[in-house]
Amino acid sequence: MTNEEIQKTMEYIIKQQENFSENMGQLRESHAKGEARLSRLEAVFVNLYNTVTEIGKAQKELTEKVTELAESQAHTDQRINVLIDVLNEGRNGKSQS
Repeated sequence: MTNEEIQKTMEYIIKQQENFSENMGQLRESHAKGEARLSRLEAVFVNLYNTVTEIGKAQKELTEKVTELAESQAHTDQRINVLIDVLNEGRNGKSQS
């Protein structure tokens, strides 16, 4: 190889190394941005998980309260029916008009 060919080869290698370094820098920057987005996404998922958990607990409590209310309503219905029967017996089964 002549000196000129060696010089051109070295320049080519140096240029390739510069391109490689530049690409590595871009890759590092892109990776850092991806990591930041991933961290934000993880925070969103944690928040979502906590919210869904709270909704689940609230749903369970609501279900228990509705069940209690239904039982109470059934008991009230029974008491009203007894009262109606007592009133009907007091009138000898006749309606008051």
